[in-house]
Amino acid sequence: MSLLGTCLAVLALAGCGGSDAAPAERLRAGALVALSGDAAPIGRAQERAMRLAVEELNERGGIHGTQLQLLVADSGTDPARAESEMRRLIADEEVVAVLGPTLSVEAVRADPVADGLRTPVLAVSNTAERIVGDCAYDCDWIWRNSVGADRTVAANVAYATSSGRPATAALLTAGPGDLLAATEARVAAATFDAAGVEVVSEVTLREPTSGEPAIAAEVANALRGRPDVLFVTASDLVLATEVFAEVRRQRFAGRLLGGDILNGASETPAAAAALRGVRSGAAWFAGNDFPANAHFVRVFRAVYDVAPDQFAAQAYSGVAILAQAIERGDANGGELSLGDRRAAVQDGLGEVALTTPLGPFRFTRDHDVDQIVWIIEANGDGGHDLVQFCDPDC
Repeated sequence: MSLLGTCLAVLALAGCGGSDAAPAERLRAGALVALSGDAAPIGRAQERAMRLAVEELNERGGIHGTQLQLLVADSGTDPARAESEMRRLIADEEVVAVLGPTLSVEAVRADPVADGLRTPVLAVSNTAERIVGDCAYDCDWIWRNSVGADRTVAANVAYATSSGRPATAALLTAGPGDLLAATEARVAAATFDAAGVEVVSEVTLREPTSGEPAIAAEVANALRGRPDVLFVTASDLVLATEVFAEVRRQRFAGRLLGGDILNGASETPAAAAALRGVRSGAAWFAGNDFPANAHFVRVFRAVYDVAPDQFAAQAYSGVAILAQAIERGDANGGELSLGDRRAAVQDGLGEVALTTPLGPFRFTRDHDVDQIVWIIEANGDGGHDLVQFCDPDC
């Protein structure tokens, strides 16, 4: 048996039920990920993980005999392009569901399209507020397996305030248009306030094209009040890394905290060194001992010769979740229209309950996920060390 044919607990599907009709031979699922633009490192990791999970699933016989086909579209780190590609996947490619898009700012443009076309979307990396549940638009068909910033950032800041007892903090936030950064900054500020920590400065970064001198000035403004803790948030890992490198050049000696973007893999040794010691709240920790995670990490390394990151783990888990939703909703029944198949996937998502590399998983009533949050610290070698886990609180 090949390595890809080994037993995968995360994708194990109960062989029960099913319609009397022969199952569909193949179902199409869309993957809307950023393969170009600033978010391409995240999108490439997501694509790799999804392809791996689909290949494993199909080598094991699929979903009661139905093979899953993954159709990948590039959002280009562009909300307008994400919107048009979402429409194309649904209307032209006739997918039964879509995994993605990569960024929250893309999701708020693309998800309303899917909802209007009554097609389920599983957000595998969107952590900004109002992606599911109380949205600014109809989002009944949107689900999320990426734990939100309201949980991860709050846990990260709460742990820092309880363990280090800081008196003051500063916030350094990416510029207007960065939806994730805005969400994370609000959550961080509220959590500092609840802990009695004074926020002495809140600085908004200009666009990355303004160059390093601008970053240096903005970092200096943030540090002018000599805060005990600095929280940096951006949805661009390159920008976040440049900021932390500048923070080190200015010899800040306090606790460094960051947002969700830091849970990806560092692209270069210099970037890894800049992030050493920075803590973030994460949906996943590479060293967690869930059997499904041990399998995922081992096979991903074997196939791609690199270590997976959080975004790969969430994408890989997304395929498992979708596969079980198809099975639970009997969406692979042989005599269903495309609209009925999509509705069956929608029904099945509400019944999902399985263990993934992220841990035990099921959706909340608001289509969100309630799971462990890991507090991790960048180790300077491109990976992370575990500091604490929060289930539900730190």
